Amino acid sequence: MFVYKDEKEYVSKLKLMYLNLYIPLKFFMKRKSLLNLFLLPISLLSVGFLHLNISSLISPPAVRATNWNKYDISKKNGLRNLKNRNYQKAVEFFTEAINIYKGDSDAYYFRGEANQGLGNHKKAIDDFKKSLTMDGIGYEANTNNMIGYSFIQLEDFENALIHLNKAISIKSDQGDYYNNRGYVYLNQEKWDKALKDYETAKVKYLKKKENLDEYFYSEIGYIHYNLGSLKLAIDNYDKAIKINPKEGYFYAGKGDALYDLGQENDACANYNKSSELGYEEINDYLNSTDGDWCKK
Repeated sequence: MFVYKDEKEYVSKLKLMYLNLYIPLKFFMKRKSLLNLFLLPISLLSVGFLHLNISSLISPPAVRATNWNKYDISKKNGLRNLKNRNYQKAVEFFTEAINIYKGDSDAYYFRGEANQGLGNHKKAIDDFKKSLTMDGIGYEANTNNMIGYSFIQLEDFENALIHLNKAISIKSDQGDYYNNRGYVYLNQEKWDKALKDYETAKVKYLKKKENLDEYFYSEIGYIHYNLGSLKLAIDNYDKAIKINPKEGYFYAGKGDALYDLGQENDACANYNKSSELGYEEINDYLNSTDGDWCKK
């Protein structure tokens, strides 16, 4: 077992090791209603375990012998539980590791991931910020993106924008960063900026041969609708429907665009389909006097 001369050298070696193990989290958008938008994290952190034999690598100066073994085990268990989406257990194990050795920024970062999974976004932000101040895993751009995402979940769009701008300024080739910032602009009703970011995200996703999901297309459809580009809105809602024909919101959005184009019969058909799929806003609309025209 190696013992490094100081914490700086230890953290440097540990950072290099985790760079080979870490695969950044991806984010995708999902809207549940026309007026209330929120993000759905689809996939959580995937961590490689092919060479996760940490204890054979290094022992930080502040951790020795038995404590190092306990630290090593706690961190491994935290990573395994994080990978398996056992978020509460992951938080507990990373906290154990931090209590033994507070000089490892990676433990704060991964605990932030687990707190996100639990919906504890204020705690996640604290962990990510702590990780940033310690110059740990080296993912400054991704960490700022993660902070931005948690601020989005807290509907603090101004702070979200600060961190997403920072992420993009550091690393501009990630579609997720533009996707998330586009969502912020969408909530701020800055439609032109939102569209620009979504289109940029689309190019970067396709360049990496990543699939675009139905909610991504529906977001673009919603933006086009608000820009008055009704045919483009319909086109994107159709793409969303093709991927997932069981999401009522997509038919509602398409129906709105058709109605504004004066195609009331087609709009009504889409509203009814949306209602059949249980989309509550359309159900309420069709059951009100405003929706009487669609009952004829």
